[in-house]
Order: sequence, then structure tokens, then C-alpha cells
Amino acid sequence: MNKTTSQVTCLITGASSGIGRAIALRLIERGERVICTARDLERLRATFAQHAERAYCVALDVTDGRAVAGFLDNLPDPWRHVDVVIANAGSDIGGRREFLAGDADDWATTIDTNVNGVMRVCHAVLPGMVERGRGHVVTLGSTAGLKTYIGGVAYAASKFAVRAFTDALRLEFKHSPIRITEILPGTARTGFAEARHRGDSARADAFYDGLPDAMTAEDVASAVMFALDQPPGVNIAQILLTPTLDK
Repeated sequence: MNKTTSQVTCLITGASSGIGRAIALRLIERGERVICTARDLERLRATFAQHAERAYCVALDVTDGRAVAGFLDNLPDPWRHVDVVIANAGSDIGGRREFLAGDADDWATTIDTNVNGVMRVCHAVLPGMVERGRGHVVTLGSTAGLKTYIGGVAYAASKFAVRAFTDALRLEFKHSPIRITEILPGTARTGFAEARHRGDSARADAFYDGLPDAMTAEDVASAVMFALDQPPGVNIAQILLTPTLDK
């Protein structure tokens, strides 16, 4: 996708808040069709209520393999041909705790969402891209996929896996017009920390208060748009973003 193309259809997971929401709004503002997915359909509809013509809201849990596999077949005809997929849905539930204080169920949720969820969504969408001879896959990695930190055992492991998956996928499509991009943001101030702490806004605020120079969701969305806007013959393999004062 680039600025000279006609309208495209984009699929975004985890679109109800944070980075996913920011990306969706940027695409909608530009006139693209955007399939906005998340687990909470009511929240999605409220978020995109003013964009009903451009935003098609669908409940989707990326940890539900059967739901993801049949997802496209349940969309209206004009929305089934996905040109761009942005695999953004993520989890760090119970994170920022050292390994021995962690919970195995939380680790499983993080791994299933961040790794298997990305792979499931790409597996569902890529056959159509191959058939049409075009498409762009964007995965949301993290600087945690480059360097670990104390309390990030499951999350870092999942983001290292996303990086490996995206790199391997790019190799498989090396001689294809389909583009494969990974975005690796550092800390961005979104609702992610609150979700990590199961809705405890005080703990989330305390986390971000210690990082006054954290990026915004819009900063990350700008990087995604840059990758999408390149000419068809240019593939942005990775974009690494960090706050200026945290290089």
C-alpha cells in the first residue's frame, strides 16, 4: 500500500485501544477500509462509532484457533479481500514479575496471544494475498524481542518468537510481491500496562510515571504508516523505535 494506490482493505487485531486503535484511525482518516477486531465488541463499536462506513467491527479472540481460521468467511463480500494485516493484539498479563513469582497460566496466555495469535492470523490471511499476488503483513514486535529485562520472562520470550517468525516468513516470501514488516517499539504510554495489572490503574500509572519520556501510540502508528507507504518495490523489514532519551 502506498499513497498512490486505490482504497485497500486492512485488518487490525487488538484495535479497540492503544496502538491498534491509533493505526486504525490513521488508516480510516486516509479513506481505507479497516476491519477492526478485538475481544470486546461493544468497546470496538463505541471506539469507531463515528466511522461506520470505513470501519467494520468484529469480535475476534486470536487465541481461538477455530474462530481465526473461519474469520474471513464470515465477513461481507467487500471486506474479505484483505490487502494489509496488522497483527497487533498482545498480552503481558501478570507481567513485570520475576520468574518464581509468576503464574504458568499467565505465561500461557501471553505466549498464545503474542506468538500463536500472530501466526494464526497470518495463516488465515496469507492464502488470499498469495492468490491475488499482493499484500502486506505487519507484525508488532517489541524491543523486548531484542533485549530481555528482569520480570519479562514470558513477554520477552514471546517477542523474540515474533521476531523469529517474522524473519522466517520474510524468507519464505522473499521472491513474492507480498511484503513482510516487523515494528519493534520501545515503551509507549497506552492501556497496555493497565491490562498487564488486570485493570489496576494505579500500578499502571506508577509504571509510566517512571518513564516520563515514553512514546505514544500515535508515534508507533506513524512508523506503521511509513512502512505501508513505501513503493511496491520497497519492503521495510524492520523498524526499531525508542524514546529519544532512552536510546
